[in-house]
Amino acid sequence: MNEFFGYDTMVAKYYEKTSNHVLPLISWEFYGEHHTVLESFKEDLSVLKKITKNWNFTRDYYQEFIQEQSVIVITNPNLKIVYASQNIQKLSGYSPNEVIGNSPKIFQGEDTCTKTSLKIRSAINNEISFEVSILNYKKDKTPYVCLIKGFPVHDKHGKLVNYIAFEKAA
Repeated sequence: MNEFFGYDTMVAKYYEKTSNHVLPLISWEFYGEHHTVLESFKEDLSVLKKITKNWNFTRDYYQEFIQEQSVIVITNPNLKIVYASQNIQKLSGYSPNEVIGNSPKIFQGEDTCTKTSLKIRSAINNEISFEVSILNYKKDKTPYVCLIKGFPVHDKHGKLVNYIAFEKAA
């Protein structure tokens, strides 16, 4: 067994430098369950890279997806949704394609607080960031409390081009 120690050490050092990590066999079940989720984040990160390349706004989107477990919604200046991350379906029941082209009001309902909605509207009108908790509704009309961190986004010339929101169930 000692003859393999040097080889194991060398291979371990090699894999520490790569983004692929060797997993024990017991981890494969866990990995398999979450592989599709990680792949959708990979796809979302690729799309976000394209959308945000001319923005004067930076954020660690990987951290937002993986650590914060946020849903990312981007609207144009007229507040029509132009992008929604894949994980929006888990939060709201809507697929990204179902919300694109709609206003974020699609998530509001009968008991959504008007004062909170006005606070969001005021922040948007004044092009300032905001953080609120609001009662939203899923596609099946089930209510949920949503924590939203919203930001106006300007291009490198200072022109307002989008709004971005990081959302998660509170």
